[in-house]
Amino acid sequence: MTKYKMHFDTPEEAYFEFYKADASQNGDAWAAVMSYPHVRVAANGPTMYFNTARDYADDADWTSRIATGWVLTRGREPVRFHESPNKVHLVGGWTRYNADDDPILWNRVTYIITKPADSWGIQARFALGTYHDGQDDETAIAKAVEIATDYVQRYYDALDKNDGDACATLCRFPLLDVGVGEVTRIESAAELAQQVNERTTSFSNVNIEVAQSGPEGVLLAVTADEASGNGEQAILVVGKVEGVWTIGGISRI
Repeated sequence: MTKYKMHFDTPEEAYFEFYKADASQNGDAWAAVMSYPHVRVAANGPTMYFNTARDYADDADWTSRIATGWVLTRGREPVRFHESPNKVHLVGGWTRYNADDDPILWNRVTYIITKPADSWGIQARFALGTYHDGQDDETAIAKAVEIATDYVQRYYDALDKNDGDACATLCRFPLLDVGVGEVTRIESAAELAQQVNERTTSFSNVNIEVAQSGPEGVLLAVTADEASGNGEQAILVVGKVEGVWTIGGISRI
C-alpha cells in the first residue's frame, strides 16, 4: 500500500501536493501528482517529456538542488485563469529556500491541470525560467512582454488566414499542444504548416493579455472568438532560447 496521495479532488489539491511530494524527495509520490503524458516547457530552456509515471519517477533527482543549499520549495498561492470541467490553467510558481529561510531561486509557472478520468493531475508546466533575486529588471520584462505579445498576435493573425508557413516561423519544435490526457508533439515546421493550412476557421476577435512575465519568457493568455460563434481560451509559452524568441507550447480550453 502506498503512503502518498494518488487521487486529487481539485486542481489546487494536485498543485499543493506537487510541493509536498517534492519536499519528501519521493519520486513515486511526485510522479503520482501528474497526468500523463506530462510535459514541462521552459520559456527560455529545454522541454521535458514524460510518457508515464515510471518515466517521471525514474528521472527525479534532488542531488544538484541540495548542493545549492536547498531545503524547501514553497508554492505561490495559485489563481485559476481559465477553466472547464476537465481542464484548468492555474497560474502559480515557486521559490526555493535554504536552511536559513533565505530565497535561493524563483520561477513563475502556469500549471495545466487536467481531469482525464476521476482525478485531477498536472498535465503540463509552462515555466518562465529560473531566476535569482535582482534578475527581475522591469525594463527587460517590459521588452519581453512586447516581443512575446507581437509573436502571439502574428501567430493568431496567421491562423486566421490559414497561413501555415507564417505560423511555423514563430514556433520552436517540437511544439507541444496540451490536451486532456494527451499531448500532441508537432515535430516540424512542415507538420505545423500542413495542419494550419487545412483549417477552415477564422476569428472575429482575439484578445491577448499577460498571465506571467519575466525578462526572457512570457506566458500569454488568449481569448479567441471564431466567426462561427465558437472560440477558445489559451495559454501560450513564449521565450528566448539561444537568443531567438519562439512559441514553445500551447494549451487550449
